[in-house]
Amino acid sequence: MKRRSILALVLAIVMVASLATACGQAKPATTDSATPTTSESASPSESASATPAAPVALKVWESDGPEKLFVEEMVKQYTTQFPNVTITVEPVAHTDAAQRMQLDGPAGVGADVFAAPHDKLGEMLSGGLILENTNAAELKASFVEAAIKATSAEGKSYGYPTGIETYALFYNKALVQTPPQTWDEVKAFCKTFNKPADGQFGIAWDVGNAYFSYMFLSGYGADLFGPDGTDKAKHMVNSPEAVKSLQYYQTFKKECLDVAAADSNGAFMDAGFTNGKIAMAITGPWSIKTYRDAKIDFGVTTLPKLPGSDTPPKSFSGIRAMYVSSFTKVADEAQKFANFLVSKDSLTKRYEMTGQIPPRTDIKISDDAHAGILAQFAFSKPMPSIPAMGQYWPAMGAAYANIWNGNDIKTELDAAAAAIEAAQ
Repeated sequence: MKRRSILALVLAIVMVASLATACGQAKPATTDSATPTTSESASPSESASATPAAPVALKVWESDGPEKLFVEEMVKQYTTQFPNVTITVEPVAHTDAAQRMQLDGPAGVGADVFAAPHDKLGEMLSGGLILENTNAAELKASFVEAAIKATSAEGKSYGYPTGIETYALFYNKALVQTPPQTWDEVKAFCKTFNKPADGQFGIAWDVGNAYFSYMFLSGYGADLFGPDGTDKAKHMVNSPEAVKSLQYYQTFKKECLDVAAADSNGAFMDAGFTNGKIAMAITGPWSIKTYRDAKIDFGVTTLPKLPGSDTPPKSFSGIRAMYVSSFTKVADEAQKFANFLVSKDSLTKRYEMTGQIPPRTDIKISDDAHAGILAQFAFSKPMPSIPAMGQYWPAMGAAYANIWNGNDIKTELDAAAAAIEAAQ
Protein backbone atom coordinates (compact mmCIF):
# COMPACT_ATOMS: atom_id res chain seq x y z
CA MET A 1 0.00 0.00 0.00
CA LYS A 2 2.81 2.28 0.90
CA ARG A 3 4.60 1.38 -2.37
CA ARG A 4 1.51 2.12 -4.43
CA SER A 5 1.16 5.50 -2.72
CA ILE A 6 4.77 6.38 -3.47
CA LEU A 7 4.36 5.30 -7.11
CA ALA A 8 1.20 7.36 -7.48
CA LEU A 9 2.97 10.36 -6.07
CA VAL A 10 5.85 9.96 -8.53
CA LEU A 11 3.45 9.65 -11.48
CA ALA A 12 1.56 12.77 -10.41
CA ILE A 13 4.80 14.75 -10.24
CA VAL A 14 5.77 13.59 -13.77
CA MET A 15 2.39 14.58 -15.22
CA VAL A 16 2.53 18.04 -13.69
CA ALA A 17 6.01 18.55 -15.09
CA SER A 18 4.89 17.47 -18.57
CA LEU A 19 1.95 19.83 -18.53
CA ALA A 20 4.16 22.68 -17.43
CA THR A 21 6.58 21.96 -20.27
CA ALA A 22 3.76 21.80 -22.83
CA CYS A 23 2.26 25.07 -21.66
CA GLY A 24 5.65 26.69 -21.73
CA GLN A 25 6.05 25.76 -25.40
CA ALA A 26 2.57 26.89 -26.45
CA LYS A 27 2.69 30.36 -24.97
CA PRO A 28 5.63 31.78 -27.00
CA ALA A 29 4.10 30.39 -30.24
CA THR A 30 0.85 32.20 -29.57
CA THR A 31 2.69 35.42 -28.77
CA ASP A 32 4.83 35.25 -31.94
CA SER A 33 1.76 34.76 -34.09
CA ALA A 34 -0.33 37.58 -32.64
CA THR A 35 2.24 40.25 -31.88
CA PRO A 36 5.46 39.65 -33.80
CA THR A 37 8.49 41.70 -32.95
CA THR A 38 9.83 44.21 -35.46
CA SER A 39 12.60 41.89 -36.54
CA GLU A 40 10.17 39.05 -37.18
CA SER A 41 7.37 41.08 -38.91
CA ALA A 42 6.43 40.12 -42.47
CA SER A 43 7.28 42.56 -45.28
CA PRO A 44 4.38 44.47 -46.93
CA SER A 45 4.54 42.24 -49.98
CA GLU A 46 4.53 39.12 -47.83
CA SER A 47 1.56 40.43 -45.85
CA ALA A 48 -0.32 41.20 -49.07
CA SER A 49 0.30 37.74 -50.44
CA ALA A 50 -0.63 36.17 -47.14
CA THR A 51 -3.85 38.17 -46.92
CA PRO A 52 -5.19 38.89 -50.44
CA ALA A 53 -7.28 42.04 -50.90
CA ALA A 54 -11.00 41.43 -50.92
CA PRO A 55 -12.54 41.05 -54.41
CA VAL A 56 -14.09 44.23 -55.82
CA ALA A 57 -16.36 44.48 -58.87
CA LEU A 58 -16.84 47.77 -60.76
CA LYS A 59 -19.13 48.68 -63.62
CA VAL A 60 -18.16 51.54 -65.96
CA TRP A 61 -20.29 53.29 -68.60
CA GLU A 62 -18.66 55.06 -71.54
CA SER A 63 -19.74 55.91 -75.08
CA ASP A 64 -19.28 53.16 -77.63
CA GLY A 65 -16.36 53.62 -80.02
CA PRO A 66 -12.82 54.79 -79.29
CA GLU A 67 -13.84 56.10 -75.85
CA LYS A 68 -14.97 52.65 -74.73
CA LEU A 69 -11.86 51.07 -76.27
CA PHE A 70 -9.73 53.47 -74.24
CA VAL A 71 -11.46 52.51 -70.99
CA GLU A 72 -11.02 48.83 -71.81
CA GLU A 73 -7.31 49.42 -72.35
CA MET A 74 -7.08 51.17 -68.98
CA VAL A 75 -8.97 48.32 -67.34
CA LYS A 76 -6.24 45.91 -68.46
CA GLN A 77 -3.58 48.09 -66.89
CA TYR A 78 -5.51 48.70 -63.70
CA THR A 79 -6.50 45.09 -63.05
CA THR A 80 -2.95 43.94 -63.67
CA GLN A 81 -1.88 46.27 -60.87
CA PHE A 82 -4.89 45.37 -58.71
CA PRO A 83 -5.83 41.77 -59.52
CA ASN A 84 -8.56 41.72 -56.88
CA VAL A 85 -10.58 44.21 -58.98
CA THR A 86 -12.90 43.10 -61.77
CA ILE A 87 -14.20 45.84 -64.10
CA THR A 88 -17.01 45.53 -66.63
CA VAL A 89 -17.32 48.22 -69.32
CA GLU A 90 -20.74 48.81 -70.87
CA PRO A 91 -21.47 51.03 -73.91
CA VAL A 92 -23.72 53.88 -72.74
CA ALA A 93 -23.58 57.21 -74.60
CA HIS A 94 -22.16 59.88 -72.31
CA THR A 95 -25.07 62.15 -73.18
CA ASP A 96 -27.55 59.48 -72.00
CA ALA A 97 -25.81 58.29 -68.84
CA ALA A 98 -27.27 60.83 -66.41
CA GLN A 99 -30.82 59.99 -67.44
CA ARG A 100 -30.11 56.25 -67.25
CA MET A 101 -28.69 56.64 -63.76
CA GLN A 102 -31.94 58.14 -62.47
CA LEU A 103 -33.54 54.70 -62.80
CA ASP A 104 -30.64 52.27 -62.86
CA GLY A 105 -28.84 53.80 -59.87
CA PRO A 106 -31.60 53.27 -57.28
CA ALA A 107 -32.34 49.85 -58.81
CA GLY A 108 -28.77 48.75 -58.13
CA VAL A 109 -27.92 48.07 -61.78
CA GLY A 110 -26.24 51.38 -62.65
CA ALA A 111 -22.57 52.08 -63.16
CA ASP A 112 -20.12 52.81 -60.37
CA VAL A 113 -18.23 55.18 -62.69
CA PHE A 114 -19.77 56.78 -65.77
CA ALA A 115 -19.00 59.37 -68.44
CA ALA A 116 -21.15 62.48 -68.86
CA PRO A 117 -20.83 66.00 -70.31
CA HIS A 118 -20.31 68.68 -67.71
CA ASP A 119 -23.55 70.49 -68.54
CA LYS A 120 -25.41 67.57 -66.95
CA LEU A 121 -23.84 68.47 -63.59
CA GLY A 122 -26.82 70.45 -62.29
CA GLU A 123 -29.21 67.67 -63.27
CA MET A 124 -27.02 65.04 -61.61
CA LEU A 125 -26.66 67.04 -58.39
CA SER A 126 -30.35 67.79 -58.10
CA GLY A 127 -31.04 64.08 -58.60
CA GLY A 128 -28.43 63.04 -56.04
CA LEU A 129 -26.65 60.87 -58.62
CA ILE A 130 -22.95 61.59 -58.00
CA LEU A 131 -20.37 61.79 -55.24
CA GLU A 132 -17.91 64.58 -54.56
CA ASN A 133 -14.32 63.91 -55.64
CA THR A 134 -11.89 62.78 -52.97
CA ASN A 135 -8.80 64.46 -54.46
CA ALA A 136 -9.98 67.89 -55.61
CA ALA A 137 -6.70 69.65 -54.73
CA GLU A 138 -4.67 67.29 -56.94
CA LEU A 139 -7.01 67.79 -59.87
CA LYS A 140 -6.99 71.57 -59.48
CA ALA A 141 -3.20 71.60 -59.68
CA SER A 142 -3.04 69.55 -62.89
CA PHE A 143 -6.00 70.61 -65.04
CA VAL A 144 -6.96 73.72 -66.98
CA GLU A 145 -9.12 76.11 -65.00
CA ALA A 146 -12.11 75.81 -67.34
CA ALA A 147 -12.25 72.04 -66.78
CA ILE A 148 -12.17 72.42 -63.00
CA LYS A 149 -14.76 75.18 -63.07
CA ALA A 150 -17.07 73.22 -65.34
CA THR A 151 -17.05 70.15 -63.09
CA SER A 152 -17.49 72.04 -59.82
CA ALA A 153 -20.48 73.46 -57.98
CA GLU A 154 -20.63 75.57 -54.82
CA GLY A 155 -16.92 75.13 -54.28
CA LYS A 156 -16.97 71.33 -54.54
CA SER A 157 -15.43 69.17 -57.24
CA TYR A 158 -17.44 66.33 -58.76
CA GLY A 159 -16.03 65.22 -62.10
CA TYR A 160 -12.76 63.75 -63.35
CA PRO A 161 -12.21 65.65 -66.66
CA THR A 162 -11.23 63.55 -69.67
CA GLY A 163 -11.56 65.89 -72.66
CA ILE A 164 -12.31 69.44 -73.73
CA GLU A 165 -13.94 70.73 -76.87
CA THR A 166 -15.32 73.84 -78.45
CA TYR A 167 -15.93 75.00 -82.00
CA ALA A 168 -13.79 77.25 -84.15
CA LEU A 169 -13.34 78.40 -87.76
CA PHE A 170 -12.19 75.67 -90.16
CA TYR A 171 -11.01 76.89 -93.56
CA ASN A 172 -10.00 75.13 -96.76
CA LYS A 173 -6.47 76.34 -97.52
CA ALA A 174 -6.95 75.81 -101.25
CA LEU A 175 -9.84 78.30 -101.22
CA VAL A 176 -8.93 80.65 -98.37
CA GLN A 177 -5.31 81.76 -98.31
CA THR A 178 -5.66 84.04 -95.27
CA PRO A 179 -8.44 83.23 -92.78
CA PRO A 180 -10.71 86.19 -92.02
CA GLN A 181 -10.25 87.94 -88.70
CA THR A 182 -13.71 89.56 -88.67
CA TRP A 183 -17.23 88.70 -89.77
CA ASP A 184 -17.13 91.68 -92.12
CA GLU A 185 -14.19 90.01 -93.85
CA VAL A 186 -16.26 86.82 -94.09
CA LYS A 187 -19.00 88.80 -95.81
CA ALA A 188 -16.53 90.33 -98.25
CA PHE A 189 -15.17 86.87 -99.13
CA CYS A 190 -18.66 85.45 -99.67
CA LYS A 191 -19.52 88.19 -102.16
CA THR A 192 -16.82 86.96 -104.52
CA PHE A 193 -16.96 83.23 -103.74
CA ASN A 194 -20.66 82.39 -103.46
CA LYS A 195 -22.54 80.68 -106.29
CA PRO A 196 -25.87 79.75 -104.69
CA ALA A 197 -27.18 78.03 -107.82
CA ASP A 198 -24.25 75.61 -107.61
CA GLY A 199 -24.51 75.18 -103.83
CA GLN A 200 -21.26 77.09 -103.34
CA PHE A 201 -20.95 79.24 -100.23
CA GLY A 202 -18.15 80.96 -98.39
CA ILE A 203 -19.18 79.72 -94.95
CA ALA A 204 -21.68 77.40 -93.25
CA TRP A 205 -22.65 76.15 -89.81
CA ASP A 206 -25.67 74.63 -88.09
CA VAL A 207 -27.41 78.00 -87.81
CA GLY A 208 -30.45 76.85 -85.84
CA ASN A 209 -28.39 74.98 -83.27
CA ALA A 210 -28.32 76.76 -79.90
CA TYR A 211 -24.83 75.40 -79.26
CA PHE A 212 -23.13 76.91 -82.31
CA SER A 213 -25.11 80.12 -82.70
CA TYR A 214 -24.42 81.11 -79.10
CA MET A 215 -21.34 82.78 -80.60
CA PHE A 216 -23.66 85.52 -81.87
CA LEU A 217 -25.65 85.81 -78.65
CA SER A 218 -22.39 86.30 -76.75
CA GLY A 219 -20.84 88.56 -79.38
CA TYR A 220 -21.67 91.88 -77.72
CA GLY A 221 -21.66 90.73 -74.12
CA ALA A 222 -24.81 88.69 -73.53
CA ASP A 223 -23.19 86.36 -70.97
CA LEU A 224 -25.67 83.53 -70.53
CA PHE A 225 -26.68 83.11 -66.86
CA GLY A 226 -23.92 85.46 -65.73
CA PRO A 227 -20.11 85.09 -65.67
CA ASP A 228 -20.26 81.81 -63.75
CA GLY A 229 -23.27 80.46 -65.66
CA THR A 230 -25.17 79.93 -62.43
CA ASP A 231 -27.68 82.81 -62.20
CA LYS A 232 -31.02 81.98 -63.82
CA ALA A 233 -32.15 85.60 -63.48
CA LYS A 234 -29.25 86.77 -65.69
CA HIS A 235 -30.03 84.75 -68.80
CA MET A 236 -29.65 87.90 -70.99
CA VAL A 237 -31.22 86.18 -74.00
CA ASN A 238 -33.46 89.20 -74.73
CA SER A 239 -31.04 91.86 -73.48
CA PRO A 240 -30.01 94.84 -75.66
CA GLU A 241 -26.66 93.10 -76.17
CA ALA A 242 -28.39 89.99 -77.49
CA VAL A 243 -30.66 91.99 -79.80
CA LYS A 244 -27.65 93.85 -81.24
CA SER A 245 -25.75 90.60 -81.89
CA LEU A 246 -28.69 88.86 -83.53
CA GLN A 247 -29.44 91.80 -85.76
CA TYR A 248 -26.01 91.21 -87.27
CA TYR A 249 -26.59 87.45 -87.32
CA GLN A 250 -29.81 87.88 -89.30
CA THR A 251 -28.00 89.68 -92.13
CA PHE A 252 -25.98 86.56 -92.94
CA LYS A 253 -28.80 84.64 -94.58
CA LYS A 254 -29.28 87.35 -97.18
CA GLU A 255 -25.63 88.26 -97.70
CA CYS A 256 -23.72 84.99 -97.21
CA LEU A 257 -25.77 81.84 -96.76
CA ASP A 258 -29.19 82.00 -98.40
CA VAL A 259 -30.32 78.65 -97.08
CA ALA A 260 -33.25 78.00 -94.71
CA ALA A 261 -32.26 77.19 -91.13
CA ALA A 262 -33.61 73.65 -91.38
CA ASP A 263 -31.32 72.97 -94.35
CA SER A 264 -28.19 74.70 -93.06
CA ASN A 265 -27.26 71.91 -90.68
CA GLY A 266 -24.20 69.85 -89.87
CA ALA A 267 -24.68 67.37 -92.71
CA PHE A 268 -25.03 70.18 -95.25
CA MET A 269 -21.89 71.86 -93.92
CA ASP A 270 -19.78 68.69 -93.85
CA ALA A 271 -20.81 67.63 -97.36
CA GLY A 272 -20.00 71.05 -98.77
CA PHE A 273 -16.68 71.37 -96.97
CA THR A 274 -15.45 67.93 -98.03
CA ASN A 275 -16.37 68.44 -101.70
CA GLY A 276 -14.92 71.94 -101.91
CA LYS A 277 -18.25 73.75 -102.28
CA ILE A 278 -18.03 75.39 -98.84
CA ALA A 279 -14.84 77.28 -98.07
CA MET A 280 -15.23 77.72 -94.31
CA ALA A 281 -17.09 75.79 -91.62
CA ILE A 282 -17.76 76.38 -87.96
CA THR A 283 -17.40 73.07 -86.21
CA GLY A 284 -15.36 71.27 -83.59
CA PRO A 285 -12.63 68.65 -83.16
CA TRP A 286 -15.06 65.84 -83.97
CA SER A 287 -14.90 66.93 -87.64
CA ILE A 288 -11.12 66.75 -87.94
CA LYS A 289 -10.91 63.07 -88.88
CA THR A 290 -13.74 63.39 -91.41
CA TYR A 291 -12.05 66.29 -93.16
CA ARG A 292 -8.65 64.61 -93.15
CA ASP A 293 -10.10 61.40 -94.52
CA ALA A 294 -11.55 63.52 -97.34
CA LYS A 295 -7.99 64.76 -98.09
CA ILE A 296 -8.89 68.41 -97.40
CA ASP A 297 -5.93 70.61 -96.53
CA PHE A 298 -7.51 72.79 -93.86
CA GLY A 299 -6.58 75.12 -91.05
CA VAL A 300 -8.33 75.93 -87.78
CA THR A 301 -8.37 79.31 -86.10
CA THR A 302 -10.39 81.46 -83.73
CA LEU A 303 -13.88 82.66 -84.58
CA PRO A 304 -14.14 85.96 -86.49
CA LYS A 305 -14.74 89.11 -84.43
CA LEU A 306 -17.98 91.05 -84.64
CA PRO A 307 -17.74 94.68 -85.79
CA GLY A 308 -16.27 96.86 -83.05
CA SER A 309 -15.10 93.91 -80.96
CA ASP A 310 -11.46 93.35 -80.01
CA THR A 311 -11.73 89.63 -79.27
CA PRO A 312 -13.41 86.61 -80.83
CA PRO A 313 -16.94 85.98 -79.56
CA LYS A 314 -17.38 83.40 -76.84
CA SER A 315 -18.10 79.91 -78.05
CA PHE A 316 -19.65 77.25 -75.86
CA SER A 317 -17.13 74.75 -74.56
CA GLY A 318 -17.81 71.30 -73.24
CA ILE A 319 -15.94 69.17 -70.74
CA ARG A 320 -16.28 65.41 -70.82
CA ALA A 321 -15.70 63.81 -67.43
CA MET A 322 -16.03 60.61 -65.45
CA TYR A 323 -18.33 60.73 -62.41
CA VAL A 324 -18.64 58.40 -59.41
CA SER A 325 -22.18 57.23 -58.73
CA SER A 326 -23.72 57.99 -55.36
CA PHE A 327 -25.30 54.53 -55.50
CA THR A 328 -22.00 52.65 -55.68
CA LYS A 329 -21.23 50.20 -52.90
CA VAL A 330 -17.50 50.40 -53.59
CA ALA A 331 -16.96 54.16 -53.50
CA ASP A 332 -13.28 54.05 -52.58
CA GLU A 333 -12.36 51.79 -55.49
CA ALA A 334 -14.60 53.74 -57.85
CA GLN A 335 -12.83 56.98 -56.92
CA LYS A 336 -9.43 55.31 -57.39
CA PHE A 337 -10.30 54.03 -60.85
CA ALA A 338 -11.83 57.35 -61.96
CA ASN A 339 -8.65 59.10 -60.84
CA PHE A 340 -6.55 56.50 -62.69
CA LEU A 341 -8.42 57.32 -65.91
CA VAL A 342 -7.28 60.97 -65.78
CA SER A 343 -3.60 60.53 -64.92
CA LYS A 344 -1.10 62.08 -67.31
CA ASP A 345 -0.24 58.71 -68.86
CA SER A 346 -3.89 57.70 -69.17
CA LEU A 347 -5.05 60.92 -70.83
CA THR A 348 -2.05 60.88 -73.16
CA LYS A 349 -3.21 57.44 -74.27
CA ARG A 350 -6.82 58.65 -74.52
CA TYR A 351 -5.71 61.49 -76.79
CA GLU A 352 -3.91 59.00 -79.05
CA MET A 353 -6.97 56.74 -79.22
CA THR A 354 -9.83 59.26 -79.40
CA GLY A 355 -8.32 62.53 -80.63
CA GLN A 356 -10.12 64.32 -77.79
CA ILE A 357 -8.04 67.17 -76.41
CA PRO A 358 -6.84 66.41 -72.88
CA PRO A 359 -7.60 69.01 -70.19
CA ARG A 360 -4.34 68.48 -68.28
CA THR A 361 -1.83 71.33 -68.29
CA ASP A 362 1.14 68.95 -68.48
CA ILE A 363 0.19 67.33 -71.81
CA LYS A 364 1.49 69.18 -74.87
CA ILE A 365 -0.49 69.33 -78.12
CA SER A 366 1.45 69.28 -81.40
CA ASP A 367 -1.47 68.84 -83.81
CA ASP A 368 -2.12 72.16 -85.62
CA ALA A 369 -5.86 71.59 -85.89
CA HIS A 370 -6.15 70.85 -82.18
CA ALA A 371 -4.00 73.89 -81.44
CA GLY A 372 -6.55 75.99 -83.34
CA ILE A 373 -9.34 74.56 -81.19
CA LEU A 374 -7.35 75.36 -78.07
CA ALA A 375 -6.84 78.93 -79.29
CA GLN A 376 -10.62 79.42 -79.41
CA PHE A 377 -11.04 77.51 -76.16
CA ALA A 378 -9.28 80.41 -74.44
CA PHE A 379 -12.29 82.58 -75.39
CA SER A 380 -14.94 79.99 -74.62
CA LYS A 381 -17.61 79.75 -71.93
CA PRO A 382 -18.30 76.34 -70.37
CA MET A 383 -21.91 75.48 -71.07
CA PRO A 384 -23.88 76.37 -67.94
CA SER A 385 -25.09 73.31 -66.08
CA ILE A 386 -27.97 74.82 -64.09
CA PRO A 387 -31.43 73.26 -64.65
CA ALA A 388 -32.58 76.30 -66.65
CA MET A 389 -30.29 75.15 -69.47
CA GLY A 390 -32.91 72.50 -70.14
CA GLN A 391 -35.11 75.30 -71.46
CA TYR A 392 -32.34 77.29 -73.13
CA TRP A 393 -31.70 74.57 -75.71
CA PRO A 394 -35.19 74.26 -77.24
CA ALA A 395 -36.21 77.88 -76.66
CA MET A 396 -33.15 79.46 -78.20
CA GLY A 397 -32.81 76.78 -80.87
CA ALA A 398 -36.21 77.85 -82.14
CA ALA A 399 -35.33 81.53 -81.76
CA TYR A 400 -32.09 81.25 -83.76
CA ALA A 401 -33.86 79.34 -86.54
CA ASN A 402 -36.81 81.72 -86.72
CA ILE A 403 -34.61 84.83 -86.60
CA TRP A 404 -32.42 83.38 -89.35
CA ASN A 405 -35.52 82.82 -91.45
CA GLY A 406 -36.62 86.44 -91.02
CA ASN A 407 -38.85 86.60 -87.93
CA ASP A 408 -38.84 89.62 -85.63
CA ILE A 409 -35.78 89.44 -83.40
CA LYS A 410 -37.20 90.95 -80.20
CA THR A 411 -40.38 88.89 -80.39
CA GLU A 412 -38.43 85.65 -80.73
CA LEU A 413 -36.00 86.52 -77.93
CA ASP A 414 -38.79 87.57 -75.59
CA ALA A 415 -40.51 84.23 -76.17
CA ALA A 416 -37.29 82.37 -75.40
CA ALA A 417 -36.77 84.46 -72.26
CA ALA A 418 -40.28 83.67 -71.04
CA ALA A 419 -39.70 79.93 -71.50
CA ILE A 420 -36.41 80.05 -69.60
CA GLU A 421 -37.90 82.12 -66.78
CA ALA A 422 -40.78 79.68 -66.42
CA ALA A 423 -38.40 76.75 -65.94
CA GLN A 424 -38.21 75.28 -62.45
